[in-house]
Amino acid sequence: MTRISTRALAAALALTLAACGGEDSGAPPTGGTPTPSPTPTPTPTPPPTGILRTPNITYGTGAVAGGSETLQLDIYRPDTPCTAPRPTVMFVHGGAFLVGSRSGANVDAMAQAVTARGMNLISISYRLQGDNPVIGSEFAQFHADFQALNQTEPPARVTAFTAAVEDATRALRWAESNAATYCIDPQRFAVWGGSAGAYTVMHVAYTLDEYAIPRPPVRVAVDYWGGHFRESDIEAGEAPLFVLHGTTDPTVPYRSAVQLTDQATRVGIPFTFYSVIGGGHGFEDSGFFDVKVDGQSIADKTAIFIDAHMRAGGVPVYERRDIPR
Repeated sequence: MTRISTRALAAALALTLAACGGEDSGAPPTGGTPTPSPTPTPTPTPPPTGILRTPNITYGTGAVAGGSETLQLDIYRPDTPCTAPRPTVMFVHGGAFLVGSRSGANVDAMAQAVTARGMNLISISYRLQGDNPVIGSEFAQFHADFQALNQTEPPARVTAFTAAVEDATRALRWAESNAATYCIDPQRFAVWGGSAGAYTVMHVAYTLDEYAIPRPPVRVAVDYWGGHFRESDIEAGEAPLFVLHGTTDPTVPYRSAVQLTDQATRVGIPFTFYSVIGGGHGFEDSGFFDVKVDGQSIADKTAIFIDAHMRAGGVPVYERRDIPR
């Protein structure tokens, strides 16, 4: 594994950690360490008919300065009898590793698309920078390497990024251990993230093996308005990729998505890449709720892509599309 940083990668890491808020953090920062506008935690709305939502499940604890933080998730399942273990999608929210919530209307839309296809959706909370997370020994080298990769961003921000990856890994392991209780197939996971959450799941999917950190198998990785801080970690034979990014994203540059898919091309990982022409950052500004692709919502297109990799005989569609905003 390559652990020597370059100035270009360091600059990209600094820029992205300082900027990847978007979906939950108010107006995008203009530079430096952001001070996000305070926003209330979204009030969860009742799930649509046909979905069984089990909220506030504790999946573990994460070390913080002076103690530990309880980590929780919500799970959305088809409201039908469990006749066979189901594929399960883990979603990680954004918010610049400073703010954000596992609840909200965007998660309801995602849950509707996912459960309609017979899959579960798990949405997690994780330690944020303000929690003062402490990284465990298993992730110590990961943490040290990504601190070395970035020399300009406050170390606390890189620690928060590492904590998010650590907690998302913990959540996947919890799902594997509790598979029978929640009708989960531990061999069929997908990971889906937005903004900072996308960076988190990209490293869960493609970087943990560089450190011999075990996790359940990931069959699909979904990146909304994110990227990867060290694209060389993405290697042949790893999970297929779905990427959504606005061409005028002011928060995480569009080139981050191009670099991600370029690396996938180099190593032969199949992918779909939707460039939203004139699209910005976050669920609203990227058209998640109103843009249609072949008459289907972006949520549905994403769920269809995931589902095709979870079913025997599934036929995934890999494509590059320019989608008008």
